[in-house]
Amino acid sequence: MDVPRRTPPDPSLPTRIASSLIGVLVLFLVLWEGRVFLFLALVLILVLGSLELRYMLRNRGVELNMAFLVGGGLVMLLFSLPQLHDIYPGVPWREIALGLVLIGAFSAELIVGGNIERFAYSLMAFLYLPWTLGFFLLLRHSPNDEIGLWILALPLISSFSNDIGGYFVGRYFGRRKLAPSISPGKTVEGAIGGILTSFLVLFLFTTIVRSAYPESPFALFRPVELFVVNLVLSFAAQLGDLTESMLKRYCGVKDSGHFLPGHGGLLDRIDSHLFTAPLTYYLLTILL
Repeated sequence: MDVPRRTPPDPSLPTRIASSLIGVLVLFLVLWEGRVFLFLALVLILVLGSLELRYMLRNRGVELNMAFLVGGGLVMLLFSLPQLHDIYPGVPWREIALGLVLIGAFSAELIVGGNIERFAYSLMAFLYLPWTLGFFLLLRHSPNDEIGLWILALPLISSFSNDIGGYFVGRYFGRRKLAPSISPGKTVEGAIGGILTSFLVLFLFTTIVRSAYPESPFALFRPVELFVVNLVLSFAAQLGDLTESMLKRYCGVKDSGHFLPGHGGLLDRIDSHLFTAPLTYYLLTILL
């Protein structure tokens, strides 16, 4: 007779819960204030995240161009400010910023010796972190400051609920490995649990916001469009998590850093958001 497998308790769970509650409180205050606090928080994320990327890739003997990564990231954030888009609407400021940063980075590499490997990895890191962070500013103030708070909450809730659902379902019911060569701890059951949890929470959230704010973009969605948005963001959260796991696996590290007790590095916490935030912006642009 088969004995059911008993899952031992996770000793790090209390620490993870405590740091998560503190993180959620700080996040709520930052999002509520919006402009100044959010911009400063994104600058902090840019600097700390860039340092974590440098730490990981150094294990592979790769040096990043930190001036390109951090300096170019600041330019990208400045060109994503809502004030700039309000004063000069219709101007593709982020595309202009990306072009200026790439021209500057190419020129700098030509001057200092043309290290193609360093430039290629730095460009990958730039698109992975600084380029995606600007979407948080765009979402927070679209179409205005009041509704923008709920718009930005959409990708954040998607990622959080995906992580929570995936963790508990995978821990207690996970049997089949999802991608053992990339992330040995992730299971198919956990991935499905994360997607279903994210989808259900998003559906409940968007339904509530549609009722509270009839003028919000959520109210303009047809049911099939709402279904597509929820499902795409659920999958995007999983993809962002696996992408960072692939990077850590490549670099031979367990965590991207030690920023949050029980959670690892900063990138370990925002990996899903880096995929869901841009997708939310593009989905709203396409569907509305």
